[in-house]
Amino acid sequence: MFQTRSATAVAADPIINAVVSPEASLVARDLLRMVLAYSALFRPDWVAVLKALLANVLMNDVLNWWNGAGADELNEASVAADEAIKLNSNSALAHHAKGLVHSGRRHHDDARKAFRDAKQLDRGFARGHAQFGNQKSFLGRLDEVQDPLDKAISLSPDDPASGYFYWGKGRGYFEAAVRSNAQADWSNAIEWLTKSVEALPTVWYNRCYLAAAQNNAGDANGRRQTITNFKNDPRFDQATFDRIKQLNPDPKEPARKSMLDFVQPLL
Repeated sequence: MFQTRSATAVAADPIINAVVSPEASLVARDLLRMVLAYSALFRPDWVAVLKALLANVLMNDVLNWWNGAGADELNEASVAADEAIKLNSNSALAHHAKGLVHSGRRHHDDARKAFRDAKQLDRGFARGHAQFGNQKSFLGRLDEVQDPLDKAISLSPDDPASGYFYWGKGRGYFEAAVRSNAQADWSNAIEWLTKSVEALPTVWYNRCYLAAAQNNAGDANGRRQTITNFKNDPRFDQATFDRIKQLNPDPKEPARKSMLDFVQPLL
């Protein structure tokens, strides 16, 4: 469940707002589906853009658990991304969407390659750089995580997707702390995950990683407040918490396991 935002704010630019708002994401995907129903009337390059946009919006819903999205939407996004690439192989947005599809299927090296293509096709595409860095976390290539995310932030410091950039940085530092053989430094993870929650309050995972980082740093008051705020936020319901409790992390993902080991008993 999510609290309804102002209809004016959603309608002003549903494509941009779709990255942070489940309501705008739903509006955007419905609009794109309606327009694509008449795709025979449009030039192929326009259709490529529309299909790439649709694939990206659908993956927002899938990855963020928004609007009841699941396997059907993931498959729809995959088809739309493939068709967009077929129509325009130089579309950075289409390759970005394909990367999100791979990520949603937990095919992280394939995702890395797709995001690499996206950022190479458009060097100014901040989200391509950010997702490229984020995939390095999943792959355990921790020395390679932060530079692409810093590049994304420098390219677009006020980007609507900045909460995802901060999330990628925080998660990267979390991974490094969990995997470190030396004294773990949780301060950077906490700093960037806090910024992510502030910029992107509509997703569950940045809050969970923040609480776990605070716990690992010995900040009892901070972890307690983060969990309390999460559980009391009307944008989330018991179904979200139940779904988190049912997650069973891959042993190859120690950071995700560390996070879930902490938060699952508290939800």
